[in-house]
Amino acid sequence: MLASLPPPPRRHVPSGLDLTALPALSACYDELAERPLPSGDLWALEQWLRDWSELEALIGEEQTLREIAVTCHTDDPALEAAYLDLVDRVAPHCKPLRDRLARRLVAHPDAGALAPERHACLLRSLANQVDLYREAVVPLEAGEQRLCAEHQKLRGGMRAEFLGELRTLEAIEADEDHHIRGHREAAWYAVTARFIADKPALDDVFTRMLDNRLAQSEAAGFPDYRAYRFRKLGRFDYGPDDCLKFHAAIEAAVVPLARDLIDRRRRDLALGTVRPWDLQAPRGGEVPLRPFAGADALIAGCAEVFTAVDPRFGRQFRDLAARSLLDLMSRPAKAPGGYQANLEASGLPFIFANAVGRHEDVLTLLHEGGHAFHALACADDPLIWNRNPPMEFCEVASMAMELMGSRYLGAFYPPGDLRRAVEHQLEQAVLFLPYVACVDAFQHWLYTHPQAGRDPDARDQAWLALHRRFFPTVDWSGLEPERAALWQRKLHIFELPFYYIEYGIAQLGALQVLAAHRRYPAAAVEAYRRGLSLGARAGLRDLFTATGLQFDLSQSALQALMDVVRDELGRD
Repeated sequence: MLASLPPPPRRHVPSGLDLTALPALSACYDELAERPLPSGDLWALEQWLRDWSELEALIGEEQTLREIAVTCHTDDPALEAAYLDLVDRVAPHCKPLRDRLARRLVAHPDAGALAPERHACLLRSLANQVDLYREAVVPLEAGEQRLCAEHQKLRGGMRAEFLGELRTLEAIEADEDHHIRGHREAAWYAVTARFIADKPALDDVFTRMLDNRLAQSEAAGFPDYRAYRFRKLGRFDYGPDDCLKFHAAIEAAVVPLARDLIDRRRRDLALGTVRPWDLQAPRGGEVPLRPFAGADALIAGCAEVFTAVDPRFGRQFRDLAARSLLDLMSRPAKAPGGYQANLEASGLPFIFANAVGRHEDVLTLLHEGGHAFHALACADDPLIWNRNPPMEFCEVASMAMELMGSRYLGAFYPPGDLRRAVEHQLEQAVLFLPYVACVDAFQHWLYTHPQAGRDPDARDQAWLALHRRFFPTVDWSGLEPERAALWQRKLHIFELPFYYIEYGIAQLGALQVLAAHRRYPAAAVEAYRRGLSLGARAGLRDLFTATGLQFDLSQSALQALMDVVRDELGRD
């Protein structure tokens, strides 16, 4: 798919350098480590940084390309072997060499004299990496990547029988919004039964992941993996206690509105209780939203939406499609989920999804499109560190694009269905916040109760208690084992530990963007673009401020945003 892309430009790294040849890579790092950097010569230091950045971008892009290939074709042994070769052999080799350069920069007498608007955040990030680096962690990180690849292969191979046909789970889930209750219940059970059948294998993979991560934090000298992971993620603006308070704020301010929305669904469907397979159901007399059939229709519709938000976004998205930088439709042996990946040296984003024709697939592409526009807004910065903003703000870029784009979904729907689509999106935004709190709280429990966390039954019971806390209204009677195993469907818990609260924080920013966009669309888009263009040259709170947003995780702030959502849902 990506073979037709031209090779990325090289200004410093030799054009013929094999990025998997360890002696050649060592020579590149050695030259940077030994190059004279006399005190007082800022120009020489800046050029050195650019040369180092180019090397990291080329290595990073090679790994990204191999990872994309594996997620697109989890059943190809050659692609898997190529990816694991880089994970096992190349990446561990480069880490101590990279640490050597980071230490040289942080200790350089002129580091503090570099222009702070371009270098302060990257220096803080590199100093943090230097402080965390331990040689003993390097092979453990490679082992963790192998376990993630094992999980992707397991999930990519999961299919189930439904209506007499063997289908991907994503294809079956498309029927969970069927207007006939028995049909969507059967779809729900088909997917759930497959996860239950694979539960022992998923439990085994996760237990080994947990052991690996506990070993990492121990080797790094931290009291627990949570403390280590927060530092590793560069969370300079909030800590674990802030997350726990955010969970409580969601419980107090969001769960009541979520309860009202679920109860309204119950009344609209004329049900005694709302069961898990009713959460996506169309209301009485309505048919499921089916916005597109096939990749071409999805791309064309989203291009129209992006253009309506801002013509520049439409042009950028069409260019990605023309360059074959989109792999959108579900198929067997494809890894689950969706993502956007940066090709750092080429300055291009790639979007991966598992679309089957549902409304959620449109939202996924709007979401990943927001990430892609963020990547493009930073692509011209010569320093790779400035092209990777705090993840919480990356998710503002994606989630705000979903919400801004919602008013233009007429590209997919007639007026009546458009209103339904917008209401559905707002409802899902509300229901999503308790889920974020549940997923994040579960990980706080896992990594602060490591011995209990190794016990599959204890894990399930911890998840079950949290799910009851944040989803008290849905009727799960008779389905306790299925409910307790729901956590295994969340890829982030397996492959991106502690990476989920970002979505909750970002939703607060995105809802603020939505409120601004409803009043002054052009001004809101310009503020959004301004925040994206800063890349990683500002911290999280400053990025919020630059975009005209408040970074506030309090109950009162959440309540104000829920009032905005209530108002939007109450409009004709």
